[in-house]
Amino acid sequence: MSAFPIPPEATGLCLYRLTRADRLIGCEAVQFVGGRDAVDTVLRRAAISGRVEVGGDIVDHFADVLDREGSIIGQVALDRKSYAALKTRWMRCRTIPDRLPGARP
Repeated sequence: MSAFPIPPEATGLCLYRLTRADRLIGCEAVQFVGGRDAVDTVLRRAAISGRVEVGGDIVDHFADVLDREGSIIGQVALDRKSYAALKTRWMRCRTIPDRLPGARP
């Protein structure tokens, strides 16, 4: 059973953060072999560190929920701590400055 209301076709996440200068910094998309269950597990782990809210109000950190083709099917609001936990521990990914949401690598 999912802890978060994630669409069943979810297979990946792509992290983003806004800097104080309103610059968007995105990360490379990460696709999980385990599909929705893997996305849910990673979000549960991040929730231990901070805020994880599917469909919540986005402040400075968020993640796009992706389907198998890399299309955006939802968003997850994060805080600095949950973003850091995802980026550095649970789904290590490189940052790509000025990456627009939904842009494919």
